This record gives sequence, structure tokens and C-alpha cells, in this order.
Amino acid sequence: MAFFYGFLSLNGVPGVGPIPDIPASIVQLYIMPVVDLDPEQPWLDINGEDAAYDMMQIRFGMTQPEDFPGMQGGVAEVWRDLEVFTNLSSGTYEEPGEKEDDKPLTWVMLTGRPITRFTASTAMQDEMQSSLILGSVFVLGSLTIGFRSPKQAVVTFVPIFLVVVWLYGLMYVSGASLNIVTVTIATISLGVGIDYCIHVTERYREGRENGESHNDALAAVGGACGLALLGSATSDIAGFLVIALSPMGLFANFGIFSAAMIALSLFASLVLTTAALGLITSSSEEVTDHSPSSGTEEG
Repeated sequence: MAFFYGFLSLNGVPGVGPIPDIPASIVQLYIMPVVDLDPEQPWLDINGEDAAYDMMQIRFGMTQPEDFPGMQGGVAEVWRDLEVFTNLSSGTYEEPGEKEDDKPLTWVMLTGRPITRFTASTAMQDEMQSSLILGSVFVLGSLTIGFRSPKQAVVTFVPIFLVVVWLYGLMYVSGASLNIVTVTIATISLGVGIDYCIHVTERYREGRENGESHNDALAAVGGACGLALLGSATSDIAGFLVIALSPMGLFANFGIFSAAMIALSLFASLVLTTAALGLITSSSEEVTDHSPSSGTEEG
């Protein structure tokens, strides 16, 4: 093996048939000895010591590196192909180890632009998914304090949480990959969509405080608040659909899924939230008896 690497470093790779020679300058881009080698004995350096190599580089072609779920499987296959080297390494893929007699390699690692992008994106996805859970807890707590009613807080929050679930399902059905952009949309939906549900719940509460019956308060949500929410959602959807016209795939997906998120939030607020408000109201609050008044006729 030492002779093989030394010969390639000094002479390059000989050509065979239609395959041309690969000069030594190209080979040295991938493997370079620490000390210049002895041309007569390529397994030794010019000082007569065993040849030593600090680093060797192997290049793999990765197709569609922007498809991060596909990259995950590709990276796993690369590690499987590198087992012949990782078995000889004293370190892990995270950090180098110490040189050992039975472990001639100290570190086997992956690098390159697709790998760094994949690693950074995976870390950001994990952080955003964690922030989504933490944000949900804070939103639910804030709604409970603001409405002074755990029931109404849950009714306001659950529909928007379902929007996040629907978004992930829509991404899966459409074949879109889970990347930094799509994860961002799911996180944004929690902040954007909750406003719609708050408007619906607060309009219902306002009607009840003003003495309206349960049915009248729900009808007012659809008559006044619903029209305003529809206008707001329509303008937001139109704005995001403009982004969907971008020739760049990531930005186009951001526009499409953001528009879908607004539409789903509108549906969740006007349909699911109002339906839930009706379900949590007790029957005693739903029925109001009106006794007919009788008059006396004086003549």
C-alpha cells in the first residue's frame, strides 16, 4: 500500500486503453506526503524514513444536494463505503483520535460544500422544530392569561396547531423536501395564523359581554369579523403567490406553501374555531327563554 501511494504521488496514474494518463499534479490534489518521496524507493521519503501522509481526500459525486432528505441517505451510503477506512481510524466522525499502532488513521471525516450545507441545514431544522414546540407552550400560556379561560385558550390554539400538521402533510403529498425553508414556514404559521383565531375568539367574547346570545355572537363572527379576515387573507395569499413565480425552486416553494398556510389558517379560524366555541358552551348558555309579555286592554 505504501509503494502504491508513493508511486501514484510520483508518477501519476498510468492510462489504460482510451483512458488517458492522470498526471502526478492531479494525484497530489487528493494525497500528499509530508516529506518528499525517494524516486527510487517510493515507500520511503528522501530521508530514508517510512513515507507519511497527513491527509487523503476522496471525492464522491452527490446528485441533487439541495434535496436534504435524499442527502441524508446519500451520506449514510458514503459512510458505509468508507468503513474500510473508519475501521482503521482511532477517531470518530466528530473529532480526531490519537495515533495508535493498530490504527494508522486518526480521523475520517466528510467535507465539501454539499456536506457543510446539509450539516448546517439539519442543525437549523432541529433548532426550529424545538422552537416550534417551545413557541406553542408560550402561545398557549399567553392565551390562557389573556382570555382568563383555559378552555378558550385551547380552542384558539388547537386549530393553528392543526394547520402546522396540515402543512407537513401537504409537503409530503406534494413531494417537497423538508428543508430550512419549509421548516421556517411551519414555524411562521404559528405566529401568523394565531392572529386569525384570536380575532374570532375575541369577537365572540365581545358579543357575549355585550349581552348577545350564544348563537348571535357566533353569527356576528361570520358576519363582521369573518369578512375582515377574508380580505386580509386574500391580500396575503396574493402577495405570497407573487413569490411563487420565482425561477428559484426554494423561493417558489416558500411562496406556494406560505399562501397555503394563510388559506389553511383562514379555514381553521372561521370553521374550526367557531365550531369549537359552540361545543364548549354549555346547554344552559345556548338556550335563552323568552316569555311572551301580555298586556291589558283598558277601555
